[in-house]
Amino acid sequence: MSSAPPPPPPEPDDWQPADDLRGEWEDDAASRPRSGNRLAEALRASFGPLWNDPRSRPLLLVSGFALLGICALSCFVLLLALFAERELAPRPAPPTPSLPAAPTPQATAELFVVRVNETPLPAPLPSRLIIGNAAYRIVPITVRDEQWQYDPNAQQTAHWVPGTLVNVVLGLHAADENRQLLAALRPGDLIVLETDLGPQRYRVIEQRTIQDTEVASLLAQDTPRLSLVLLGEGGNQRQVVIAGFADEGTPNQLSAVGTPINLGEVRVKVLGHRLLPGASVGLPAERAYLQVDFEVTNIVTRILDAAQFFSALADAGNTTYPLSAEASRAAGGRGFTQGALQPEQTIVATAGFEIPASLPGPALEWRFAIDKETPYVARVAIPHQPLVAEPTPAPTRPPLAEVTIVNAQISPEGNELRVVGSVRNLTSQFLSASLSDTSLSGPGGQLYPLNSSLPAFPWSITPGEALVFQLSFARPQSAGPFTFTLFDQSFRICEPGQPCE
Repeated sequence: MSSAPPPPPPEPDDWQPADDLRGEWEDDAASRPRSGNRLAEALRASFGPLWNDPRSRPLLLVSGFALLGICALSCFVLLLALFAERELAPRPAPPTPSLPAAPTPQATAELFVVRVNETPLPAPLPSRLIIGNAAYRIVPITVRDEQWQYDPNAQQTAHWVPGTLVNVVLGLHAADENRQLLAALRPGDLIVLETDLGPQRYRVIEQRTIQDTEVASLLAQDTPRLSLVLLGEGGNQRQVVIAGFADEGTPNQLSAVGTPINLGEVRVKVLGHRLLPGASVGLPAERAYLQVDFEVTNIVTRILDAAQFFSALADAGNTTYPLSAEASRAAGGRGFTQGALQPEQTIVATAGFEIPASLPGPALEWRFAIDKETPYVARVAIPHQPLVAEPTPAPTRPPLAEVTIVNAQISPEGNELRVVGSVRNLTSQFLSASLSDTSLSGPGGQLYPLNSSLPAFPWSITPGEALVFQLSFARPQSAGPFTFTLFDQSFRICEPGQPCE
Protein backbone atom coordinates (compact mmCIF):
# COMPACT_ATOMS: atom_id res chain seq x y z
CA MET A 1 0.00 0.00 0.00
CA SER A 2 1.43 3.10 -1.04
CA SER A 3 1.66 5.86 1.47
CA ALA A 4 -0.03 9.20 0.69
CA PRO A 5 2.19 12.22 -0.12
CA PRO A 6 2.66 14.77 2.64
CA PRO A 7 0.44 17.81 2.55
CA PRO A 8 1.88 21.04 1.03
CA PRO A 9 3.12 23.74 3.39
CA PRO A 10 0.58 26.42 4.22
CA GLU A 11 0.62 29.66 2.17
CA PRO A 12 2.03 32.64 3.95
CA ASP A 13 -0.52 34.94 5.48
CA ASP A 14 -0.29 38.46 4.16
CA TRP A 15 -1.71 39.71 7.46
CA GLN A 16 0.71 38.06 9.76
CA PRO A 17 2.62 40.35 12.09
CA ALA A 18 5.65 42.22 10.84
CA ASP A 19 7.86 40.17 13.10
CA ASP A 20 7.09 37.15 10.99
CA LEU A 21 8.09 38.86 7.72
CA ARG A 22 11.74 39.28 8.63
CA GLY A 23 14.15 38.32 5.88
CA GLU A 24 17.86 38.05 5.70
CA TRP A 25 20.38 39.99 3.63
CA GLU A 26 23.55 38.39 2.46
CA ASP A 27 25.56 39.81 5.37
CA ASP A 28 22.71 39.89 7.82
CA ALA A 29 24.20 37.17 9.94
CA ALA A 30 27.40 39.14 10.40
CA SER A 31 25.55 42.40 11.08
CA ARG A 32 23.09 41.11 13.59
CA PRO A 33 23.12 43.18 16.73
CA ARG A 34 25.16 41.78 19.51
CA SER A 35 24.62 42.35 23.11
CA GLY A 36 26.27 45.57 24.13
CA ASN A 37 25.93 47.37 20.72
CA ARG A 38 24.64 50.63 22.11
CA LEU A 39 24.17 52.34 18.75
CA ALA A 40 21.88 49.59 17.45
CA GLU A 41 19.96 49.52 20.71
CA ALA A 42 19.55 53.32 20.61
CA LEU A 43 18.34 53.23 17.00
CA ARG A 44 15.99 50.35 17.76
CA ALA A 45 14.58 52.17 20.76
CA SER A 46 14.16 55.41 18.80
CA PHE A 47 12.82 54.22 15.49
CA GLY A 48 11.19 50.98 16.51
CA PRO A 49 9.78 49.00 13.61
CA LEU A 50 11.57 51.06 10.96
CA TRP A 51 14.95 49.94 12.27
CA ASN A 52 13.75 46.39 12.69
CA ASP A 53 12.95 46.28 9.00
CA PRO A 54 16.30 45.74 7.20
CA ARG A 55 14.97 47.43 4.12
CA SER A 56 14.46 50.72 6.01
CA ARG A 57 17.86 50.82 7.61
CA PRO A 58 19.75 52.41 4.66
CA LEU A 59 17.23 55.21 4.49
CA LEU A 60 17.53 55.84 8.23
CA LEU A 61 21.32 55.83 8.09
CA VAL A 62 21.41 58.25 5.14
CA SER A 63 18.94 60.53 6.85
CA GLY A 64 20.94 60.46 10.06
CA PHE A 65 24.21 61.27 8.36
CA ALA A 66 22.51 64.09 6.43
CA LEU A 67 21.16 65.49 9.69
CA LEU A 68 24.60 65.33 11.26
CA GLY A 69 26.07 67.08 8.22
CA ILE A 70 23.49 69.84 8.45
CA CYS A 71 24.22 70.30 12.16
CA ALA A 72 27.97 70.38 11.53
CA LEU A 73 27.55 72.92 8.73
CA SER A 74 25.33 75.06 10.92
CA CYS A 75 27.90 75.01 13.74
CA PHE A 76 30.65 75.92 11.29
CA VAL A 77 28.66 78.89 9.92
CA LEU A 78 27.87 80.00 13.47
CA LEU A 79 31.55 79.89 14.43
CA LEU A 80 32.48 81.95 11.36
CA ALA A 81 29.87 84.53 12.30
CA LEU A 82 31.17 84.73 15.86
CA PHE A 83 34.78 85.21 14.71
CA ALA A 84 33.74 87.84 12.18
CA GLU A 85 31.81 89.73 14.85
CA ARG A 86 34.84 89.57 17.14
CA GLU A 87 37.13 90.97 14.42
CA LEU A 88 34.72 93.77 13.55
CA ALA A 89 34.05 94.74 17.12
CA PRO A 90 36.31 97.59 18.36
CA ARG A 91 39.11 96.22 20.45
CA PRO A 92 40.08 98.06 23.57
CA ALA A 93 43.34 99.96 23.12
CA PRO A 94 46.26 98.31 24.86
CA PRO A 95 47.32 100.16 27.94
CA THR A 96 49.98 102.75 27.20
CA PRO A 97 53.09 102.18 29.29
CA SER A 98 53.72 105.06 31.59
CA LEU A 99 57.05 106.65 30.79
CA PRO A 100 59.01 108.43 33.46
CA ALA A 101 58.65 112.16 33.15
CA ALA A 102 61.66 114.01 31.80
CA PRO A 103 63.71 115.40 34.64
CA THR A 104 63.04 119.05 35.27
CA PRO A 105 66.19 121.14 35.44
CA GLN A 106 66.77 121.84 39.10
CA ALA A 107 69.69 124.07 39.90
CA THR A 108 71.98 122.83 42.59
CA ALA A 109 72.77 126.42 43.46
CA GLU A 110 70.25 129.07 44.50
CA LEU A 111 70.28 131.83 41.90
CA PHE A 112 70.15 135.55 42.51
CA VAL A 113 68.77 138.07 40.03
CA VAL A 114 71.30 140.60 38.76
CA ARG A 115 69.97 143.92 37.50
CA VAL A 116 72.17 146.00 35.22
CA ASN A 117 70.69 149.46 34.59
CA GLU A 118 67.43 148.15 36.11
CA THR A 119 67.30 145.28 33.60
CA PRO A 120 67.17 141.79 35.19
CA LEU A 121 69.88 139.35 34.14
CA PRO A 122 68.79 135.82 35.15
CA ALA A 123 71.01 132.77 34.95
CA PRO A 124 71.40 131.49 31.35
CA LEU A 125 70.03 127.96 30.80
CA PRO A 126 71.71 126.11 27.88
CA SER A 127 69.66 124.93 24.89
CA ARG A 128 72.11 123.95 22.12
CA LEU A 129 75.81 123.04 21.80
CA ILE A 130 77.76 123.85 18.62
CA ILE A 131 81.18 122.34 17.91
CA GLY A 132 82.42 123.23 14.44
CA ASN A 133 79.67 122.13 12.05
CA ALA A 134 78.02 119.77 14.56
CA ALA A 135 75.05 120.90 16.63
CA TYR A 136 73.53 119.08 19.63
CA ARG A 137 70.26 119.77 21.40
CA ILE A 138 70.63 119.87 25.17
CA VAL A 139 68.52 117.90 27.65
CA PRO A 140 68.97 117.67 31.43
CA ILE A 141 70.01 114.39 33.03
CA THR A 142 70.60 113.05 36.52
CA VAL A 143 73.97 112.03 37.93
CA ARG A 144 73.50 109.79 40.96
CA ASP A 145 76.08 107.65 42.74
CA GLU A 146 78.64 108.57 40.06
CA GLN A 147 76.33 107.12 37.37
CA TRP A 148 75.16 109.23 34.40
CA GLN A 149 71.54 108.32 33.72
CA TYR A 150 71.17 109.12 30.02
CA ASP A 151 69.83 107.62 26.78
CA PRO A 152 72.72 106.02 24.83
CA ASN A 153 70.63 106.11 21.63
CA ALA A 154 70.53 109.91 21.70
CA GLN A 155 73.82 110.42 19.88
CA GLN A 156 72.98 113.94 18.68
CA THR A 157 72.10 115.11 22.17
CA ALA A 158 74.26 116.82 24.76
CA HIS A 159 73.29 115.84 28.30
CA TRP A 160 73.48 118.75 30.76
CA VAL A 161 73.88 118.37 34.51
CA PRO A 162 71.33 120.88 35.92
CA GLY A 163 72.79 123.47 38.24
CA THR A 164 76.18 123.62 36.51
CA LEU A 165 76.06 127.26 35.41
CA VAL A 166 79.58 128.50 36.16
CA ASN A 167 81.34 125.32 35.04
CA VAL A 168 78.81 124.03 32.50
CA VAL A 169 79.08 120.21 32.43
CA LEU A 170 77.80 118.37 29.34
CA GLY A 171 78.03 114.70 28.38
CA LEU A 172 78.12 113.21 24.86
CA HIS A 173 77.56 109.54 24.11
CA ALA A 174 80.81 107.88 23.00
CA ALA A 175 79.63 107.13 19.46
CA ASP A 176 82.35 107.04 16.80
CA GLU A 177 81.39 110.45 15.37
CA ASN A 178 81.40 112.12 18.78
CA ARG A 179 84.65 110.45 19.75
CA GLN A 180 86.35 111.64 16.54
CA LEU A 181 84.92 115.14 16.88
CA LEU A 182 86.29 115.64 20.39
CA ALA A 183 89.63 114.01 19.56
CA ALA A 184 90.11 116.54 16.74
CA LEU A 185 89.69 119.57 19.04
CA ARG A 186 92.83 121.63 19.61
CA PRO A 187 93.62 124.39 22.13
CA GLY A 188 91.96 127.61 21.02
CA ASP A 189 89.15 125.93 19.05
CA LEU A 190 85.77 127.61 19.49
CA ILE A 191 82.79 125.96 21.19
CA VAL A 192 79.47 127.84 21.28
CA LEU A 193 76.81 127.23 23.93
CA GLU A 194 73.43 128.72 23.04
CA THR A 195 71.35 129.78 26.04
CA ASP A 196 68.04 131.52 26.58
CA LEU A 197 70.04 134.73 27.09
CA GLY A 198 72.11 134.33 23.93
CA PRO A 199 75.24 132.42 22.89
CA GLN A 200 78.23 131.96 25.19
CA ARG A 201 81.62 131.25 23.66
CA TYR A 202 84.36 129.00 24.98
CA ARG A 203 87.89 128.22 23.76
CA VAL A 204 89.42 124.77 24.23
CA ILE A 205 92.15 124.68 26.88
CA GLU A 206 93.04 121.01 27.16
CA GLN A 207 91.92 117.38 26.93
CA ARG A 208 92.39 115.04 29.86
CA THR A 209 91.49 111.58 31.14
CA ILE A 210 89.79 111.25 34.53
CA GLN A 211 88.68 108.34 36.66
CA ASP A 212 84.96 107.59 36.72
CA THR A 213 85.03 108.27 40.46
CA GLU A 214 86.10 111.91 39.93
CA VAL A 215 82.55 113.13 39.40
CA ALA A 216 82.65 115.63 42.28
CA SER A 217 85.72 117.41 40.91
CA LEU A 218 84.26 117.39 37.40
CA LEU A 219 81.07 119.10 38.63
CA ALA A 220 82.90 121.67 40.77
CA GLN A 221 81.61 125.21 40.21
CA ASP A 222 84.88 126.99 40.91
CA THR A 223 85.90 128.38 37.49
CA PRO A 224 83.94 129.71 34.50
CA ARG A 225 84.42 127.02 31.87
CA LEU A 226 82.77 124.28 29.81
CA SER A 227 83.46 120.60 30.56
CA LEU A 228 82.62 118.01 27.87
CA VAL A 229 82.77 114.34 28.90
CA LEU A 230 82.34 111.20 26.78
CA LEU A 231 79.78 108.80 28.25
CA GLY A 232 79.50 105.05 27.83
CA GLU A 233 83.11 104.26 26.94
CA GLY A 234 83.33 101.43 29.43
CA GLY A 235 86.15 100.84 31.85
CA ASN A 236 86.89 103.18 34.72
CA GLN A 237 88.13 106.23 32.78
CA ARG A 238 86.48 109.04 30.90
CA GLN A 239 87.75 111.49 28.28
CA VAL A 240 87.09 115.16 29.11
CA VAL A 241 87.53 118.36 27.08
CA ILE A 242 87.98 121.56 29.10
CA ALA A 243 87.16 124.91 27.43
CA GLY A 244 87.56 128.29 29.09
CA PHE A 245 84.96 131.05 28.94
CA ALA A 246 85.86 133.47 26.12
CA ASP A 247 84.93 137.12 26.41
CA GLU A 248 83.79 137.43 22.80
CA GLY A 249 80.88 139.39 21.45
CA THR A 250 77.95 137.68 19.78
CA PRO A 251 76.56 138.49 16.33
CA ASN A 252 73.40 140.61 16.33
CA GLN A 253 73.92 141.63 19.98
CA LEU A 254 75.31 144.99 20.99
CA SER A 255 78.95 144.77 22.13
CA ALA A 256 81.49 147.22 23.50
CA VAL A 257 84.50 148.75 21.80
CA GLY A 258 87.45 146.35 21.96
CA THR A 259 85.30 143.19 22.05
CA PRO A 260 86.19 140.61 19.36
CA ILE A 261 83.06 139.44 17.55
CA ASN A 262 83.05 136.13 15.70
CA LEU A 263 80.94 136.20 12.53
CA GLY A 264 81.70 132.64 11.44
CA GLU A 265 84.09 133.52 8.61
CA VAL A 266 85.78 136.58 10.09
CA ARG A 267 86.47 138.02 13.53
CA VAL A 268 86.14 141.77 13.84
CA LYS A 269 87.12 144.13 16.65
CA VAL A 270 86.74 147.91 16.95
CA LEU A 271 90.04 149.54 17.93
CA GLY A 272 88.86 153.11 18.39
CA HIS A 273 86.86 155.97 16.93
CA ARG A 274 87.04 159.77 16.48
CA LEU A 275 84.80 162.64 15.47
CA LEU A 276 86.17 165.07 12.85
CA PRO A 277 84.48 168.52 12.80
CA GLY A 278 83.37 169.63 9.36
CA ALA A 279 85.63 172.69 9.32
CA SER A 280 88.71 170.51 9.71
CA VAL A 281 87.89 168.25 6.74
CA GLY A 282 86.34 170.73 4.29
CA LEU A 283 82.70 170.18 5.27
CA PRO A 284 80.10 172.77 6.34
CA ALA A 285 80.05 173.52 10.07
CA GLU A 286 76.79 171.61 10.55
CA ARG A 287 78.36 168.42 9.17
CA ALA A 288 81.09 166.11 10.53
CA TYR A 289 82.89 162.85 9.89
CA LEU A 290 82.84 159.94 12.31
CA GLN A 291 85.62 157.39 11.79
CA VAL A 292 85.76 153.87 13.25
CA ASP A 293 89.11 152.04 13.23
CA PHE A 294 88.75 148.27 13.28
CA GLU A 295 90.60 145.06 12.53
CA VAL A 296 89.19 142.02 10.74
CA THR A 297 90.71 138.52 10.65
CA ASN A 298 89.96 135.70 8.22
CA ILE A 299 89.27 132.62 10.39
CA VAL A 300 88.37 130.17 7.60
CA THR A 301 90.62 128.30 5.17
CA ARG A 302 89.52 130.06 1.97
CA ILE A 303 90.27 133.50 0.56
CA LEU A 304 87.65 136.20 1.24
CA ASP A 305 86.89 139.26 -0.89
CA ALA A 306 87.28 142.17 1.52
CA ALA A 307 85.63 144.51 -1.00
CA GLN A 308 82.32 142.76 -0.28
CA PHE A 309 82.39 143.66 3.42
CA PHE A 310 79.53 145.89 4.54
CA SER A 311 79.40 148.64 7.16
CA ALA A 312 76.90 151.25 8.31
CA LEU A 313 76.26 153.59 11.25
CA ALA A 314 72.95 154.01 13.12
CA ASP A 315 71.79 156.55 15.67
CA ALA A 316 69.43 156.13 18.62
CA GLY A 317 66.40 156.54 16.31
CA ASN A 318 67.73 153.76 14.03
CA THR A 319 68.47 156.24 11.24
CA THR A 320 71.34 154.73 9.26
CA TYR A 321 74.26 156.51 7.60
CA PRO A 322 76.04 154.81 4.68
CA LEU A 323 79.74 154.17 4.41
CA SER A 324 81.65 157.06 2.83
CA ALA A 325 84.91 156.45 0.98
CA GLU A 326 85.93 160.10 1.53
CA ALA A 327 85.20 159.96 5.24
CA SER A 328 87.13 156.66 5.53
CA ARG A 329 90.34 158.33 4.25
CA ALA A 330 89.98 161.82 5.68
CA ALA A 331 92.59 163.10 8.15
CA GLY A 332 94.84 160.05 7.79
CA GLY A 333 92.16 157.37 7.84
CA ARG A 334 93.22 153.99 6.44
CA GLY A 335 90.21 153.57 4.19
CA PHE A 336 87.75 150.71 4.09
CA THR A 337 88.73 147.09 3.34
CA GLN A 338 89.68 146.11 -0.20
CA GLY A 339 91.23 143.17 -2.03
CA ALA A 340 91.78 139.57 -1.01
CA LEU A 341 91.89 138.52 2.64
CA GLN A 342 94.02 135.40 3.02
CA PRO A 343 93.32 132.68 5.62
CA GLU A 344 94.46 133.81 9.10
CA GLN A 345 95.32 137.24 7.72
CA THR A 346 94.39 140.35 9.76
CA ILE A 347 93.97 143.81 8.26
CA VAL A 348 93.29 147.14 9.93
CA ALA A 349 90.89 149.54 8.20
CA THR A 350 88.78 152.62 8.80
CA ALA A 351 85.04 152.98 8.25
CA GLY A 352 84.04 156.64 7.83
CA PHE A 353 80.56 158.19 7.87
CA GLU A 354 79.25 161.69 7.25
CA ILE A 355 76.84 162.72 10.00
CA PRO A 356 75.14 165.89 11.30
CA ALA A 357 77.40 167.71 13.73
CA SER A 358 74.49 167.94 16.18
CA LEU A 359 73.67 164.23 16.06
CA PRO A 360 72.56 163.41 19.64
CA GLY A 361 74.38 160.90 21.82
CA PRO A 362 75.30 159.30 24.09
CA ALA A 363 75.99 156.37 21.75
CA LEU A 364 75.83 155.34 18.12
CA GLU A 365 75.84 151.83 16.71
CA TRP A 366 78.47 150.66 14.23
CA ARG A 367 77.51 147.66 12.11
CA PHE A 368 79.72 145.31 10.12
CA ALA A 369 79.03 142.16 8.06
CA ILE A 370 80.81 140.12 5.40
CA ASP A 371 78.14 141.21 2.86
CA LYS A 372 74.76 142.92 2.69
CA GLU A 373 72.75 139.68 2.62
CA THR A 374 74.11 137.79 5.62
CA PRO A 375 71.94 137.66 8.76
CA TYR A 376 75.01 137.81 11.04
CA VAL A 377 75.97 141.38 11.88
CA ALA A 378 78.50 142.74 14.35
CA ARG A 379 76.97 145.55 16.40
CA VAL A 380 79.25 147.80 18.46
CA ALA A 381 78.20 150.71 20.69
CA ILE A 382 80.25 153.84 19.83
CA PRO A 383 80.26 156.52 22.55
CA HIS A 384 79.32 159.84 20.98
CA GLN A 385 79.04 163.46 22.14
CA PRO A 386 77.62 165.95 19.63
CA LEU A 387 79.64 169.03 18.63
CA VAL A 388 78.30 172.15 20.35
CA ALA A 389 79.37 175.76 20.17
CA GLU A 390 79.04 176.63 23.85
CA PRO A 391 81.81 175.69 26.25
CA THR A 392 81.59 172.25 27.66
CA PRO A 393 82.48 171.23 31.20
CA ALA A 394 85.85 169.73 31.83
CA PRO A 395 85.80 166.07 30.84
CA THR A 396 85.62 163.60 33.67
CA ARG A 397 88.17 160.87 34.05
CA PRO A 398 87.47 158.13 31.48
CA PRO A 399 86.68 154.71 32.91
CA LEU A 400 89.62 152.40 33.45
CA ALA A 401 87.75 149.21 32.76
CA GLU A 402 84.53 147.79 31.41
CA VAL A 403 82.89 145.30 33.79
CA THR A 404 80.35 142.68 32.64
CA ILE A 405 78.42 140.36 34.99
CA VAL A 406 77.46 136.87 33.75
CA ASN A 407 75.53 135.68 36.81
CA ALA A 408 75.40 135.68 40.60
CA GLN A 409 74.40 132.67 42.66
CA ILE A 410 74.55 131.08 46.07
CA SER A 411 77.14 128.30 46.27
CA PRO A 412 75.90 124.67 46.52
CA GLU A 413 77.09 124.65 50.14
CA GLY A 414 74.85 127.67 50.82
CA ASN A 415 77.51 129.76 52.56
CA GLU A 416 78.78 132.03 49.74
CA LEU A 417 77.50 134.47 47.14
CA ARG A 418 79.48 133.98 43.93
CA VAL A 419 79.69 136.64 41.23
CA VAL A 420 80.94 135.63 37.77
CA GLY A 421 81.87 138.13 35.08
CA SER A 422 84.65 139.74 33.06
CA VAL A 423 86.63 142.99 33.22
CA ARG A 424 88.26 144.63 30.16
CA ASN A 425 91.19 147.03 30.33
CA LEU A 426 90.19 150.22 28.48
CA THR A 427 93.54 151.95 28.98
CA SER A 428 96.79 151.77 27.03
CA GLN A 429 98.73 150.45 30.03
CA PHE A 430 98.59 147.35 32.19
CA LEU A 431 95.69 147.62 34.63
CA SER A 432 96.17 146.33 38.18
CA ALA A 433 93.36 145.22 40.45
CA SER A 434 93.48 144.33 44.13
CA LEU A 435 91.13 143.50 46.96
CA SER A 436 90.38 147.18 47.53
CA ASP A 437 88.91 147.55 44.03
CA THR A 438 85.88 145.35 44.76
CA SER A 439 83.19 145.13 47.45
CA LEU A 440 79.77 143.72 48.30
CA SER A 441 77.52 145.79 50.55
CA GLY A 442 74.00 145.52 51.96
CA PRO A 443 71.18 148.07 52.23
CA GLY A 444 72.59 149.60 55.40
CA GLY A 445 76.10 149.82 54.02
CA GLN A 446 77.23 146.62 55.71
CA LEU A 447 80.23 145.13 53.92
CA TYR A 448 80.56 141.38 53.38
CA PRO A 449 84.05 139.85 53.31
CA LEU A 450 85.59 138.38 50.17
CA ASN A 451 86.39 134.70 50.77
CA SER A 452 88.24 133.94 47.54
CA SER A 453 88.88 135.18 44.01
CA LEU A 454 89.59 133.34 40.76
CA PRO A 455 92.14 134.23 39.57
CA ALA A 456 93.73 135.26 42.84
CA PHE A 457 94.46 138.94 43.51
CA PRO A 458 96.33 140.97 42.44
CA TRP A 459 95.28 141.06 38.79
CA SER A 460 97.30 142.50 35.93
CA ILE A 461 95.24 143.00 32.78
CA THR A 462 96.85 143.60 29.38
CA PRO A 463 95.71 146.78 27.52
CA GLY A 464 92.62 146.03 25.47
CA GLU A 465 92.30 142.51 26.88
CA ALA A 466 89.67 141.03 29.22
CA LEU A 467 89.94 138.86 32.31
CA VAL A 468 87.22 136.41 33.38
CA PHE A 469 86.72 136.26 37.16
CA GLN A 470 84.73 134.65 39.95
CA LEU A 471 84.51 136.41 43.30
CA SER A 472 83.11 134.56 46.33
CA PHE A 473 81.75 136.65 49.21
CA ALA A 474 80.34 135.54 52.54
CA ARG A 475 76.61 134.96 52.05
CA PRO A 476 74.52 137.96 53.19
CA GLN A 477 72.15 137.09 56.01
CA SER A 478 69.91 140.14 55.63
CA ALA A 479 67.37 140.82 52.89
CA GLY A 480 68.64 142.52 49.74
CA PRO A 481 69.20 144.28 47.52
CA PHE A 482 73.00 144.17 47.62
CA THR A 483 75.49 146.27 45.71
CA PHE A 484 78.50 144.70 43.99
CA THR A 485 81.26 147.11 42.98
CA LEU A 486 84.33 146.60 40.82
CA PHE A 487 86.47 149.50 39.52
CA ASP A 488 83.81 152.03 40.63
CA GLN A 489 81.14 150.27 38.54
CA SER A 490 78.20 149.13 40.64
CA PHE A 491 75.63 146.39 40.06
CA ARG A 492 72.52 145.74 42.11
CA ILE A 493 71.89 142.11 43.10
CA CYS A 494 68.44 141.10 44.31
CA GLU A 495 67.08 137.85 45.74
CA PRO A 496 64.32 136.20 43.71
CA GLY A 497 60.93 137.68 44.55
CA GLN A 498 62.43 140.76 46.23
CA PRO A 499 62.03 144.28 44.77
CA CYS A 500 65.29 145.52 43.24
CA GLU A 501 64.95 149.18 44.19
